[in-house]
Amino acid sequence: MPSPLEKLKRLFQPRPIRYTGHALYSSCVEQSRQPIFYKDYGIEDAIGARFELLTFHVGLVIHALKALPAGDARRAQAQETAQVLFDTFIDALDHTLREQGTGDLTVPKKMKKLGEVIYTRMKRWDDLWATGTDTDRADYAARTIFAGSAFDGDAEQGGDAPQSVPLNTAQPFATYADEARKALDVDAILNGRLDWCAIPDLDAESAGAA
Repeated sequence: MPSPLEKLKRLFQPRPIRYTGHALYSSCVEQSRQPIFYKDYGIEDAIGARFELLTFHVGLVIHALKALPAGDARRAQAQETAQVLFDTFIDALDHTLREQGTGDLTVPKKMKKLGEVIYTRMKRWDDLWATGTDTDRADYAARTIFAGSAFDGDAEQGGDAPQSVPLNTAQPFATYADEARKALDVDAILNGRLDWCAIPDLDAESAGAA
């Protein structure tokens, strides 16, 4: 959770950076709420799965920003933009818990647990992009996005659920995830725009394979 000093620093961040962070977060929310994920891909339309799907998309953008090499002139701006996006995500989760009626004394404890889940997810996806296979990514999606999570903060240390669906059910999402990663353009991100790839139509894919 941000300290009072970090919150004060954020308050005085240049307005364009803050605007960019909010614009990127809104785009992640919009993408993660696309009906096709829930109607066709088989992801449960429940708060835990929606949280997992949003965490994935926010993490994907942060991964793209932090992947710039040290010598890239855009690196400093990318690092700051990634932090603002992350802070915006955390603030939104905090606000959601409070809207749900979570008491002021309980919110920090639940946010700490959610923070552990988020960190674990983002770190694992970073590793999967670096060394994982398509099957590994499908397996991880099955254990997180398809399994859902306890958004109310009862998740244990960011642990993964047992595989809840067959790998062939999660495989189309893993394919989408890779295409979405490749479609992201850092220059566009730094200007507050996310050019998400089209989400593959599973019915069309099945028809083409027939």
